[in-house]
Amino acid sequence: MKQTKADKDFALRFADALGPHVASEREKGESLASIAKRLGISGPGLLKQLNGGTPSVRTIALAHTSFGISVPYAGVDVAKAVSSKRRRRPRVPDTSQLLLPFEITTPPSSQRLVLKLVPKSARRYHLQLMVKMSA
Repeated sequence: MKQTKADKDFALRFADALGPHVASEREKGESLASIAKRLGISGPGLLKQLNGGTPSVRTIALAHTSFGISVPYAGVDVAKAVSSKRRRRPRVPDTSQLLLPFEITTPPSSQRLVLKLVPKSARRYHLQLMVKMSA
């Protein structure tokens, strides 16, 4: 697919945003290769990005994670697209479950039948039914 003018403009704005971060890391003594590794690219790939090469989606996401870089593309805020702190829809409780009465009765003198209701969590129970075989 051919690069559009919007792609080239985005790449240049991304390079402008990335440049100060790379320079800051270089002043701290970090190599181009190690900075590039954080972005998932090679050293020469980083130089290409800094000169206006079009970054991949992965590079954009890693730049946001590593340096907080967010360059909008055609009105789309990249930070919202890759952020793990996005607003999530509230869960709607499932009201389609029916609550029905449940009753099990046994003769009081029965020694062959043992029923136990064992709690498994706040709202879950296991019903254990044991039938003893007569000898």
